[in-house]
Amino acid sequence: MFETLRSNKPQRNLAVLAAATLIAVIAAAIAVVTDEGSVRATFVPHPLFEGLDERLDQVDRIVYTVSRGMNGVSKIELARNGEGRWVTPARGGYPVSDALVKKTLLGVGGMEAYEPRTANPEWHRNLGLLKPEDIGSAVRVEFFKGDERVAGLLVGKVPERAVDVKGEGLIYVRRDGEDETFLARGRLPLYKTVNDWLDPAFIDISREKLARVTLWAGTETPVVLSRAPGEENFSIENPPEGRASRGAPVLNKTATAILDSGFDDVAPAETLDFPEDTPKVIFETFDGLRLHMRMAGEGGALWAKFDAEADPALGPEGGDIAPAEERAREFNERLAGWTYKLPQELGNQLTQTMDLLTREAGPADAMMSPMPERAQP
Repeated sequence: MFETLRSNKPQRNLAVLAAATLIAVIAAAIAVVTDEGSVRATFVPHPLFEGLDERLDQVDRIVYTVSRGMNGVSKIELARNGEGRWVTPARGGYPVSDALVKKTLLGVGGMEAYEPRTANPEWHRNLGLLKPEDIGSAVRVEFFKGDERVAGLLVGKVPERAVDVKGEGLIYVRRDGEDETFLARGRLPLYKTVNDWLDPAFIDISREKLARVTLWAGTETPVVLSRAPGEENFSIENPPEGRASRGAPVLNKTATAILDSGFDDVAPAETLDFPEDTPKVIFETFDGLRLHMRMAGEGGALWAKFDAEADPALGPEGGDIAPAEERAREFNERLAGWTYKLPQELGNQLTQTMDLLTREAGPADAMMSPMPERAQP
C-alpha cells in the first residue's frame, strides 16, 4: 500500500488531505468540548435582577402582556391601592389574589439564571421567547414603582427537564430588551386573563351553619328549604297540597349550591340595575346571619348583588349575636359594592321553582313521616 502511494502521486495527495481533514475534525471537536466545558465551569448561577429582592416592597404595579395573535396584545394590570391592597383597575379596582401577587413578586425577585442559552434572536421563537408584540408566545412581566420600571422579564417555554437536580422549577427567560437567554431556576404565575387573578373569596358560609334558603323570596310562590339544628338534609317547608319533594339529594344540592361555587366575573355594583321585583334568594344561618341575594340578567348572563344583616330572631334563644353581626359586616364590606356574574349551574340551581323541586305525591308519600317543623336557627 505504501509502495502504491509512493508511486502514485494523486493517491498520495488524496491520502494526505484525508488525514489532515481527520486531524482538523478531531481538533475542532476537542476545542468545542473544551470550550463548552470552560463555559460550564466558569458560568456561575446568579439572580436575573440583582438587588430586586430588596426592592419588592416598593413595587406598586405589575403588568402582564400576552399575545392575542392577529388581535394584538392584551395587558393585565395589578396595582396596589391607597389601602395597600392589590386590585385590578380592569374590574373597577376589585381585589386580586394576594397569594398570586406574592408568588409573582417572589418568583421574579428570586429567579436565577441557571444556564446560559442563545443570544441569537433567530432562536428566540424556539424557546418561546419571541415577544408578544411579534405574535410570540412569551409572556412579559413588568414591575413598576410609580412610573419607573424596576424590572422587565420575558418568560418562555418550560423545558423537558422541568426541574433541576434539587427539584426546583426551570423555565426559559430573557430580560426584556436583551437578546441573551437563560435557562432560569424559579417559577411564577402566568395566568393570561384578568379573571384568573381575582380574589376567589365569595360566599364562605360554613355548610353546617346554613339553616334555611328561600328561593323566589318576596313572590307569591317562594320555595323554602330548611332543616332543624343537627339535621343533615333539607326539606321543603311549604310544599303545595298533593306535591312531594323530589328527595333530599336534590334539595341539598340546591340549598348548598352557592357554598360550593365561585363566580365568573365581577363589576362595580352601579354597573347593572337591579329592579325591586328582581328575583331574590335569602340565606339564613343557625347563628343569626341573613344574606340577601338579588339577581338580574344582562346579555344572557345572570348577575347577583348581596347585602347581609344579623337578626337576633334567627339565632339560638339567648345566644350571642355578635359573631353574626361581625360576619354581616365582613360580607357587606367585601360584597356590597359589587355585582357578580354567576356560573350557569349556580344560576340554574337558585332559580328553580316549586314545580321543579317537587313531584306529584303518591300513596307511599302519605305513609312517610310528616314534614319537619320550620327550622329554628
